[in-house]
Amino acid sequence: MKPSIDDIGKTAFESKSTNFDWVQNGTRAMIDLWMYNFARNVSYILDGDSAKLLSVFKNNQKTLKNHKSDCSAVVIGGGPSVYEKNHLETLANSNYKGAILCTDRMLIPCLKNGITPKKFPQFHVLTMDPYQITIKFYNDKIVKKYAKGISVIMSTCTIHETVEICTNYGLNIFWFHPLIDDFRKQGSVSKIMNMMSKSDKNPDGFPGLQTGGNVGCFSWIFSWAVLGCSPVGLIGLNMGVDGNTPLEKTQHYDQVLNHFDNDKSKVAKRYRKVFNKDLGTESLLDPVFDFYREAFLDLVVRTPRWTKTINATEGGSLFGKRIKNMKFVDFLNAYN
Repeated sequence: MKPSIDDIGKTAFESKSTNFDWVQNGTRAMIDLWMYNFARNVSYILDGDSAKLLSVFKNNQKTLKNHKSDCSAVVIGGGPSVYEKNHLETLANSNYKGAILCTDRMLIPCLKNGITPKKFPQFHVLTMDPYQITIKFYNDKIVKKYAKGISVIMSTCTIHETVEICTNYGLNIFWFHPLIDDFRKQGSVSKIMNMMSKSDKNPDGFPGLQTGGNVGCFSWIFSWAVLGCSPVGLIGLNMGVDGNTPLEKTQHYDQVLNHFDNDKSKVAKRYRKVFNKDLGTESLLDPVFDFYREAFLDLVVRTPRWTKTINATEGGSLFGKRIKNMKFVDFLNAYN
């Protein structure tokens, strides 16, 4: 039976990845932090704006299944290719008219490279992680300079200090709930947060959105599921490293090693390589990126037929059904 768009929310909880169990254990361990951040943000949340306000589907005049898009989008991740291929400079020097969805890690680099809301009016930055590191993604004078033109799609579980910086700078915050667990099950944390966010201003609370486990995937989801954009071009979404990289040099190696009690043989079994025949490149995936990749690929085949996903990263592990690989400059020329 072909999966439907209604099944998208299930993906985070039913991944086929061999590393699903490991990632899920980490997710459960973070629930206390998510709830703590949520509680500290309540005063902002109850008086805040919903991410629904940005949706092209909010008036029920359009539906997700039969939508006809009139806007493309570029999602900017923080993978090494975005610098190796000079993609920020390429975009900044272009006349691209579509939406920009910038992962929070890339906000300051984008602004400093000339990718600003002044030149690209449909400028969005997205934050879903609950960690302290997100503070430095916003705490810069250049963010304050362009604050009025930036729409921040922010998780209700974001660390409170990041929320305060964005509020004080005057960025436009639009709230959503990350789907931490299965909303349909009794005792769901996601459902509880939705109920607690209801107010006179937002009687239905905020939308619970699938994220795929990382902000790059979430940015892609938001681009078509809320903004209604297609095609969506991806840059900096490597989801892995060069195939020749030693395991010890990969991003999550120490974390994985600690999980398996320093047993390097068990750690090695959790890594794998994938070959992108479209580009002739090989990527090494640690357990985290392996999970992220499988979740992304599963989501892609569940999207409505009108959506087109273009991997313009020019490298990495994202390829397969309903993903077209293309050079970024060709994407800009074809879909401006």
